[in-house]
Amino acid sequence: MNWFSRVSLTGATREGRRRLHQLRTEPYRQHQALWQLFDCPEGESQPFLFRKVLDDAGDALRFLLVSRERPGEKEGWRVESKPYQPLLNVDRRYHFSTRLNPTRTEKTDDGRGKRQDYVISRLHQLDARKDERPAVRRRVVQEELPKWLDERAVRHGFVVEHCVVERYEYVTTHGKGRVMTFSMADFAGVLQVTDPGPFERVLLSGLGHAKAFGCGLLLLKRLS
Repeated sequence: MNWFSRVSLTGATREGRRRLHQLRTEPYRQHQALWQLFDCPEGESQPFLFRKVLDDAGDALRFLLVSRERPGEKEGWRVESKPYQPLLNVDRRYHFSTRLNPTRTEKTDDGRGKRQDYVISRLHQLDARKDERPAVRRRVVQEELPKWLDERAVRHGFVVEHCVVERYEYVTTHGKGRVMTFSMADFAGVLQVTDPGPFERVLLSGLGHAKAFGCGLLLLKRLS
């Protein structure tokens, strides 16, 4: 049984407000806090995918989760869960929304591959002048990132019919005793299922990298 959950951390108490302040802008700490809702020791495979709901209200942090086990109850958290059993057939179409870490692999001097942020890598490759970089960056985000997603969709059992990038940002967070930086892009559009098997796997296992930072969860709404 898989589960879809809406999880909120409230600031109803002084301790709750302190935790909200600590977690609000720290994706890795959010990941660590959510892990405590599951009976799964750290060091094992991450038992859930999550996405922080963008919300300017200061009284709570809200998350959407997909997991193979039902999250437990914990003081200060509100957890609402239901079984997650999407009906997946060939040619079925959905509105989708997903937050991803867009990267590509570049060859290094020793012949090995190194994963790089897609947008930054392309800006270096295009060698735009300083005054041109904002416009070139917008073009790469709006025109190339949808194609980047479409290329990856095929191996995961779907095709992208329409896609826009609603938001792109570079994020700094703290974890494992060091500062970590990565990019996030919010995609939305329409997709069509071509192979239900791989598509179901990506719904449960996530798409791409940076899952510990709230990326990879694919949210669906069936087209009427």
